Amino acid sequence: IDLTDRDGISALLLSVTPEIVVNLAAQAGVRYSLTNPHAYAESNLTGFLNILEGCRHASVGHLVYASSSSIYGGSTRMPFSVHDPADHPLSLYAASKKANELMAHTYSHLFGLPTTGLRFFTVYGPWGRPDMALFIFTKAILGGEPIDVFN
Repeated sequence: IDLTDRDGISALLLSVTPEIVVNLAAQAGVRYSLTNPHAYAESNLTGFLNILEGCRHASVGHLVYASSSSIYGGSTRMPFSVHDPADHPLSLYAASKKANELMAHTYSHLFGLPTTGLRFFTVYGPWGRPDMALFIFTKAILGGEPIDVFN
């Protein structure tokens, strides 16, 4: 079901009445958010709101959802901590994931829906996303092609 299908999400959760919902769906990637911002608003904001509303009305016991380390923005403090402020995201993608955290917090407060956000960091190695610089650069180098540099 497309996350933006409000009625579909609601009907699914009401019919299944899960104890726990794990939402790992999102429009990911920083560069794509520069050229396709609506994809992030639709999936990460509207879609996440539909998940929250569906969980609320189906009396789900706990919502676990994907956030992102991108919300730390330009922070130079290392290592990152969940206690660090994350109020200055540097991309629409990061802003949408920070908005998810705020929306989840609000639903927890208003409706007693327990939520847990997981701030994922980039995965490197064989399980990494093929659109990451490591893979793009390696492919270009092995193919004798120039490397595109962004920003």
